[in-house]
Amino acid sequence: MAGKAFGYDYKTEWVEQERLRQENSTENWIYIGTDTQRPNMAKIGLTTGLLGTRASGSQNPFYTLYCAFKIKDGVDSKKVSEIEDSVKAFLSRLYECIPHVTSGRRSEWFYVSPMEMRGLVHDFLYENFSWEMHCYHCNIRDVGVIYSWENAKLIGGFSRAPYQAQDLSSPPVDPYCYMPGGCGEDCDCWD
Repeated sequence: MAGKAFGYDYKTEWVEQERLRQENSTENWIYIGTDTQRPNMAKIGLTTGLLGTRASGSQNPFYTLYCAFKIKDGVDSKKVSEIEDSVKAFLSRLYECIPHVTSGRRSEWFYVSPMEMRGLVHDFLYENFSWEMHCYHCNIRDVGVIYSWENAKLIGGFSRAPYQAQDLSSPPVDPYCYMPGGCGEDCDCWD
């Protein structure tokens, strides 16, 4: 109580520190990759490290990252693996999984465009793992938004952005909101 008398609010301080921690985190991603020569194929994967390690890890010169969804900093690695396994199981119910040529085992590649996969995976992650994802719900638009990265060069011909999670919703959050990640004055949509 004494802290409030001096104008210091511990809860507000903690919320702001947590927001900055999540905003600055560059590890833990569910990503979608693509082969630019095969537009009807997409790969789903995860990295608990930096996203850039997955952008250059393939021997395929036509492989690139399409987009990635940010998992909160501090989520246990077992939970991160559970999220990836759940996404793969979900996609397997909708699309044909491409088996490895040599072993015949299931791969992380599916016959689906990366754009279509992106929308489905975003919605699945938000609906099933919003507590683990770096996200918020916008009450005004009634949408869930996961902070993400996209390959702006591949998708729109712009210069490639650094591997950092951003609000890529359209329109993005309103700058006049008093809450981080919100969408309007006095809203309460920050998770």
